[in-house]
This record gives sequence, structure tokens and C-alpha cells, in this order.
Amino acid sequence: MKDYYPWNDSWQYEIIHVLLPYQSNAPVEMGCNFTYPVFLEAINKGLKGEPFWKAVAGAMIYVMGHQPDHVQVPAYIYWLKRYNPFIVDELIFDGVESASANKLEKAIWIFQAAILLDPDRSESHFNLGLAYSELGMNLLKKKKKEEGECCLQLAAQYFMNALELDHNMDLAFYNLEYICHQMEIMDEGKKLEKTPLLGVQKEDSAKLMETGTS
Repeated sequence: MKDYYPWNDSWQYEIIHVLLPYQSNAPVEMGCNFTYPVFLEAINKGLKGEPFWKAVAGAMIYVMGHQPDHVQVPAYIYWLKRYNPFIVDELIFDGVESASANKLEKAIWIFQAAILLDPDRSESHFNLGLAYSELGMNLLKKKKKEEGECCLQLAAQYFMNALELDHNMDLAFYNLEYICHQMEIMDEGKKLEKTPLLGVQKEDSAKLMETGTS
């Protein structure tokens, strides 16, 4: 299953990567060849001190959310966790707020970054599933069948991830069942029964991930 992202490559032009002097009073020490991502706007404003490092943290999150396979992601995770131990909680809050305002694109990259920072937080997977579910339904209404189906499949996967991490998360189970219905495998959806791990039978999961709307 190929991931679907509701953006193009233009986001990359908002970020530049800078090599700072070793004695730059960085809040987290990195190697001398480490390049820091920062928003171009922050550079143009001449931010310094803590506002600059907040911009760096924001840029790291922005890159991680938009490009999860970026080569620097492991280094960004190391830096962010030491810079702000509460970063995941803040991202989940920001993501929910964005989704509530129907800013689904922003919510998706925020939750994606949260998952990279802590893959074991079930609420990050659940909320990313909700965002993809809503986006998928919106795309289907616009007759964008392929993109909509892909989003629903991703939503189902993230709901299952949430259930793997917390098999008592009823909302994830019910939303997964709803996705089954929307993907026109209602008969399979009706057979879903809660299990100690995923909340779905393995054969149902396989059909869910392989079947799209007709």
C-alpha cells in the first residue's frame, strides 16, 4: 500500500539547512557537521536565541511530518526529545486542534511527526487515522476515487495500529468498522469481533488492506 500525502514538494522551499559554528550555544549539542533545518521566514526575520531554536524545532517537525523517510529524521528525533521532553503531548494537542478546524493536511503531518517521535502512543495513531478518514471521504465526494481509497486504507491501518497498542480503545474499533463499511466490505465489517490484540481477525485485516471501493 502506497502512502498518500495531501501536498506536493513545494513545502521544501520553506526550509533551508544551515551549518552553525560549533560554539553556537545550541540547546542540544550535535556533531560539527550537523545541519539544522530552519524556516526561511525565521532567517529573514533575524531570529536569535530561544526564538531561533524554537524555529529550528518547528522546522524539524515540519520536515519529519512531510518526509518521514528523510535521512536526518533519527538525528531530529534525538535533538527534539532532548530539547523538549513534552514535544509529543504538544504535537497531539496541536494536531487535534488542526483537525477540529478542518486543517487536515496540517493535522496529518503533525500526527506523522508525533508517531516518529513516539511510535507507542496509541492516540497519535488513532488521530492520524481520523484525519486520513475525513480526508478520504472528502476526496471521494470530489470524485477523486484513487486518492480517497488510499486515504481510507491508511486510516484503517492507523486504527489497527492504535488497537495493537491499546486493545481497549473502543473508538478505534468503531472507526475501523466504519471504514470497512465505507470500503464496501460491509459483510466483513459485520463479522469484526474484538480480540485481545487487533480487534479484527487476520483474514479480515488482509481483505481490508487489499480491497478498495468498487
